[in-house]
Amino acid sequence: MAKGLLSASCELTVSSNGLGSSVEQMHARASDPAHTWLAKVHIPRRELRRALPDQGALYLYTYRDVRDALASAWRKNRFLFGSEDRGPTIAAKFVREEIEIGAVFEDRRHCWIGRYETIVNDIPSLVNDLESFLDLSVSTALKQELVEEAAPDKQRQRSQLVSTGDQLVRLETFITTNHITDGRFGAWKETLSVEEAIASEHAARDWLRQKKYPLCFRKAMYTDPPQE
Repeated sequence: MAKGLLSASCELTVSSNGLGSSVEQMHARASDPAHTWLAKVHIPRRELRRALPDQGALYLYTYRDVRDALASAWRKNRFLFGSEDRGPTIAAKFVREEIEIGAVFEDRRHCWIGRYETIVNDIPSLVNDLESFLDLSVSTALKQELVEEAAPDKQRQRSQLVSTGDQLVRLETFITTNHITDGRFGAWKETLSVEEAIASEHAARDWLRQKKYPLCFRKAMYTDPPQE
């Protein structure tokens, strides 16, 4: 969405290496008035995370229920029940890191913050919000085109085109081939074991309450604090 808006308004360079290969490169891009860079990142390296620039940079940060984010990642990687790559301890570690990364972006001076469960159901408002935050002025026709292209059916069609034979794609849900594997709110309940769900909620309890996501377990059901 941001790419569509920016491409119509300026000469845009889409980064092929995220925020940059070094702190110096990241800051050089932010301070270069001759270029507009766009980078998409999920988990920035810690050295970059600690040095995110405010001057010359705008951030778009979206979050969803971290339990759904965890389940989506495990579905993507096909971590089945019993896999050594999953379990309560790993679940707790994952959600803690997601929350830590989110706090870094939310603390930026110029950061637009979107809640996935809200924006996915109101794409027109998303387009208008981004246009305003990025200080752009684009045609009504372009905004309508972007809204139509973001519709779930359109996303499913693109998934089919780029992933023929890819078993990671489930066409009945909101899917892209390399990101959200199930866009339904609460889909974690079909993926996490009870123990994994309890551990992830325990680790994220304060964050979930702050973001107004429902808690599903009583405190008495929590075991010892998840290990760091």
